[in-house]
Amino acid sequence: MSPGYDLHAIFTAAIPFVMARRKGTGGFGATPRLPATIQDTYHALNILQLARRYDAMDESEGNPPADEMLRSYLAACLRIPGTGTRTTFQLLWCCKAAGLALDRETVEATVMTKMQVADSLADLYFCGRILCEVLGEEKSRLLAEAPNFTSVLDHKWRAVDEAWMHIYLSRKLRETLPRPASELIAWFRASQNGDGGFGFFPGTTSFVENCHACLRALASLNASPQDPDCAFRFLAGCQTTSGGFGRSGRAASFLDSTWHALAALSSIG
Repeated sequence: MSPGYDLHAIFTAAIPFVMARRKGTGGFGATPRLPATIQDTYHALNILQLARRYDAMDESEGNPPADEMLRSYLAACLRIPGTGTRTTFQLLWCCKAAGLALDRETVEATVMTKMQVADSLADLYFCGRILCEVLGEEKSRLLAEAPNFTSVLDHKWRAVDEAWMHIYLSRKLRETLPRPASELIAWFRASQNGDGGFGFFPGTTSFVENCHACLRALASLNASPQDPDCAFRFLAGCQTTSGGFGRSGRAASFLDSTWHALAALSSIG
């Protein structure tokens, strides 16, 4: 890691921003005044989990990702029917991170039902993540039972987040890449702008979620961005005085953009 990449200080500054969004119910909300949501809780727990790698957590605050209030909140969320595939993955991931016991047969039946009707790249991607990250890597083979996986994976992508999903699914289902590694690396690198951030595709505006997609894709390909120092400066410049991150240097900070920024910074580090 470059001596200039002070991730400990960046993560330490972000923790109060995250904890200010903790609710009495145990979950996390988008702002200190809004109620908890599964999505915000997912982003907050990811940040706190990552912060521990950089010794940025004050252990005197306890362990929010594994306390009874959080488990109670998540258990109540499990009883809410009809959540979409992305939200289902986020909820189940949170349950596992919080140490909440899950009925594996019920989870598998739920994801298999969703796979039968999944007709979008995002739905298949999050089904795959449930199988791999919640049930275990050996369950990824069940993805082949999704009726539409061939047509979805054979469809071209436009944006960097879609490209990342294609890489993830192609490796799980076909044990290969959707395009030659050199071609993928060149395309992701070309999506980096002069400000150091990454666009939705080459020549478009930089946002932290695009940085996250590009940097984790490049890391998975054992490659680095064209200018990692400039990418770091762009991301660090999106941190506000609150400690959170906006989508860009002039945007308001939220938990989702903070998670994307910190995960992207960690990929550079």
